[in-house]
Amino acid sequence: MLSVRLFFLVELFAVGLVLTVVMYGVCIVLFPKPTESQFVLTPDQHRHKLAIATALRELEQALERFVTALSHEAGPVSVEAASSDREARRRVCDAYAAIDYGQEDEANRSPSCLGVAGVSAALIDRADAVNEVKARLKAVCAPLQDARVRVPVKDGQGGRVVKALPLVRVILRELSRSDLNLLAAYRKIPVLTGRVQRVVYTRALTRAVYRKHRNDLAAMLTASNRPSAAEDLERLRRLPASETHLAFVKDRYTNIRANVWFDGLDARSRGRVLIVAELPLLYPRGRSTELPEIRYPDPESAERTTPIVRTGKLEPEPLLESLPVYRYRPTPRRGQRHRP
Repeated sequence: MLSVRLFFLVELFAVGLVLTVVMYGVCIVLFPKPTESQFVLTPDQHRHKLAIATALRELEQALERFVTALSHEAGPVSVEAASSDREARRRVCDAYAAIDYGQEDEANRSPSCLGVAGVSAALIDRADAVNEVKARLKAVCAPLQDARVRVPVKDGQGGRVVKALPLVRVILRELSRSDLNLLAAYRKIPVLTGRVQRVVYTRALTRAVYRKHRNDLAAMLTASNRPSAAEDLERLRRLPASETHLAFVKDRYTNIRANVWFDGLDARSRGRVLIVAELPLLYPRGRSTELPEIRYPDPESAERTTPIVRTGKLEPEPLLESLPVYRYRPTPRRGQRHRP
C-alpha cells in the first residue's frame, strides 16, 4: 500500500513538472522579452508605428511588382558605364529596388544610378503607383521627422547609456527594419511624359537648406545630449521674437541633375525640363526602339567640382554649436533696395 502511494506521488510530481515546463514555454511565446525601444512608445507613437508598417509593406509590394515587370521589358535602355544592355537593365532594376542601407553605405546618403529607359505605358502606370506609395510613406513619417526619444542603448563596454534617438528610427527598429534608408524610400522614380530627344547629365556640389521654426529647433536641442546644447538653447531664446525661422543646413553633397529636351512638348507643355536624376529616367517608348541622345558627365567631374562660395541669404557663421543652424540675413525694405 505504501509503495502504491509513493508511486502515485512520484507520478503526480512528474505531471506537475511537465505542466510547469509547458506553461513556461507558452509564456515565452506569448509574452516575449520586450526590446529596449518598446519601453518608450506611447499609444500615439504605437499608432504611428502601425501606419509606417502598413505603408512600408505596400511600398515593398509595389516595388516588387514594378521591378519584376521592368526586368521582362524589351525596350531601349542605357546606364552610365554599362557594358551591355543586359547589365544596364539589371543595374536599373537594382537601383529602383534599393531602399535599404548596404554594408558600406553612409548614413543619410542614397546611392545614385545614371541611366535612361524606354518602357511601355503599363510600366509607366506601375511606376506612378510606386511613387504614390512612396508619398504615403513620407506623409506618415513626416510628423516624426524632428521627434526624438530617450532610449537605453549598449555603450560597447558591457553597460548601457541613455541616448536621444530619432523616433522614426526607433520605430523602424521595432519593425525589424533598422536598415531602411528613408531617403532612398522617399525618392520617387523620375517619369517623363514626352518624346525624349536629348538628355544631358550634370554633377554639382550643393547643400540642403531647410527653413525651420525656432520652436522645432528648441525641441531638438532639448532632446540632445551634446554638451553645448544647453548653451545653444539659451542663445536661441535670446533671439528677437520677430525672428521666428532659422536655416538648418546639411553638409554638401553631389547633386545630379538631367537637362531633358523633348521632341515637341511633354504632358505639361514643356519643351525642356531640368530634373533631379539620381535614379534612371523612364520615358514612354511608343513605337521607337532607339535611345535618345544621352550625354553622361565626365567621371572625373565630381572630383574637380568645388563648392561655389556665395554670399546668399544666410549669415557666414553658424548661430549654434551643436546644430548646423544659421541666421538669415536681414532683408532690406522695398524702398531701400533702389537707393543709389
